[in-house]
Amino acid sequence: MAFLSPTVRGAALSAAAVGAALGLTGCGVLMPLLGGSAFQLEVGDCFTEEEVFDSSAQQEVTDVPLVDCAEPHDSEVFLNHDVAGGAFPGDEALQTEAEEACLGQAFTDFVGVPYVDSEIYAGWLVPTQQSWENLDDRRITCYLLVLDETVTGTLQGASR
Repeated sequence: MAFLSPTVRGAALSAAAVGAALGLTGCGVLMPLLGGSAFQLEVGDCFTEEEVFDSSAQQEVTDVPLVDCAEPHDSEVFLNHDVAGGAFPGDEALQTEAEEACLGQAFTDFVGVPYVDSEIYAGWLVPTQQSWENLDDRRITCYLLVLDETVTGTLQGASR
């Protein structure tokens, strides 16, 4: 899965204003840590994004060190969106589908306010061509991210 971290809210909102949004792509290579496979993340799984991604612009992620949501964290999975099978649609098409899935109604339903009105960011993991072809990876995993703070508990219904 591929990844690009949403580190600047202003950039995300500016991109949304012109019909695009700051998103994440990612499924890459990390040393296995305590946690789950990036291919098996479920709604409600929590983690600290910094432990998954470094400052590089793009990388692949295979393992996500999960934390109990009752413990401090900054990220929570809120949607798994299945992409239609067939030939690999390409990175751009996957990014477009991820933006629509992760920044749309699913975000509003989970958080309680639309993405453009929220102080919570959204990020996503999408299949790479390699994971699509070799692992039958067809899942976009959407997650919430709070910047410059940690939370305990779920962000579901946070309305912020």
